Amino acid sequence: MATAVVKSKITKRSQTTIPRAVKNALHLGTGDELGYVIEGNEVRLVNAAMEDHDDPLVTHFLAFLAADAQAHPQLLSSFPPALLAQMQALSAGVIIDHDAEIVGETAL
Repeated sequence: MATAVVKSKITKRSQTTIPRAVKNALHLGTGDELGYVIEGNEVRLVNAAMEDHDDPLVTHFLAFLAADAQAHPQLLSSFPPALLAQMQALSAGVIIDHDAEIVGETAL
């Protein structure tokens, strides 16, 4: 993916005009909301409506789980505290960057 730097000036009132290239890339129109994702010392602009967009597959899966839980409440159980403690001990101090690229072959 090509990287382009598009600039706009900030006014004394902290206002700016969103460049056409940015509006087009984010599919923004009049009345749309712009989101700011702050990651360390960088800020990523996003179409706020797209960030809130529901994934239809996840929506259907969650509906399936809810229906199954309601139909079979006797199958539900709480998460065992000992298993939680073991997972917390095993992952203590582990830092995971969920946004990092996966490099090379990875078994999922």
